[in-house]
Amino acid sequence: MQNAKGLKIRIQHDDISVEFDGNYEEVWMSVNKYLSELYPSLSILKKFMGTADVSHIALLLSGNVQITNGRIIVSTRADAKKKILLCLAAAYVGRVLGLLENDALSPKEISAATGLEERVTRARLSDMRKSGLVIKVNSGRYIFNTSAINMLVEEV
Repeated sequence: MQNAKGLKIRIQHDDISVEFDGNYEEVWMSVNKYLSELYPSLSILKKFMGTADVSHIALLLSGNVQITNGRIIVSTRADAKKKILLCLAAAYVGRVLGLLENDALSPKEISAATGLEERVTRARLSDMRKSGLVIKVNSGRYIFNTSAINMLVEEV
């Protein structure tokens, strides 16, 4: 249920009732954390299936990337590889959270989000694809490879 301050969600199970209130991102992360703690098997299942923890990635991106009005803005100073990785990870998180329609970005879109020249972006994407950090999908677009999450930790 939506209120003037943002989002309010109530979860009821057995004799327990909990409420989460705040902006969309805060509520999403709180509900995700609550359910993971309540049902630890969800965390195990995520690891087994290779599903990335969106709230963890969002925390890694915090302060480095913003999603505003459907646009990604990489605001950190970094090398091209790091900026591209941050951009595509933000697109992944943005799609899962419903902030973006698509997580597959063209080199031109990545250039706009990172401030890199398109030729530099294309060259780095090619290298990153070969090393498995990004995945090239239909029509020359790229997505974040969630198995590269450790690179975010090292790179950020």
